Amino acid sequence: MPDQARKQLVAMGSISHARRTTHELVLETLRQRILSGELAAGSRLVQSELALSMEVSTTPVREALRDLASEGLVSFDPHVGAVVQGLSYPEFEEIYEVRMMLEPMAIRRAAGSMTEDMLDRLEHLHQRMQIEVNPAQWVQLNREFHIGIYETGVSSRIAVIIRSLLDASVMYVGVALGKPGLLREANEGHGAIMSALRAGDPEAAAEATLLHLQSSMRAFDGGHR
Repeated sequence: MPDQARKQLVAMGSISHARRTTHELVLETLRQRILSGELAAGSRLVQSELALSMEVSTTPVREALRDLASEGLVSFDPHVGAVVQGLSYPEFEEIYEVRMMLEPMAIRRAAGSMTEDMLDRLEHLHQRMQIEVNPAQWVQLNREFHIGIYETGVSSRIAVIIRSLLDASVMYVGVALGKPGLLREANEGHGAIMSALRAGDPEAAAEATLLHLQSSMRAFDGGHR
């Protein structure tokens, strides 16, 4: 296996190489390469080439590409196959406008149904984000944090819509992290959300969520139109 591919496969997160499946390793490697910008928007993802570079079969690569498509990082073009999802300011604006309407309402409903176990799990994710220096890993933790909020107290239909919006947001969050200070600002926003959830205050949770989303929207807006 080429040294670069080996390093990318081995040095991923805190779970040991031995405990991971080939699929998981390939998935995390490709996810990080996309979110770091190494694989730019519009790049073709040829299964055979990726499998050869990582010295794996095409099966885990194919499975990983499907997972990345469900996360909004990859799309499938009928003519060229899998490609890294492109960025569009109108799409970004639409995604965040819908999120700003839907998520404050949803978190109002979720705030009163949070168990201590759920709050502890969200707190753990928040703490990990505060010390995470790898932007790609931070983006994944951020996705888990927001999805985790809507696991209870929200209808399954609303939860599915929010999950879809969060998946569609991933690429834009990664780009927005390039703005100086945004990581700190985002972590502070998560802290405000956690404080409101811990207090069982639906209105404070909704306000903190709205401010957090507005911050992300401003960050991407700055120079990406």
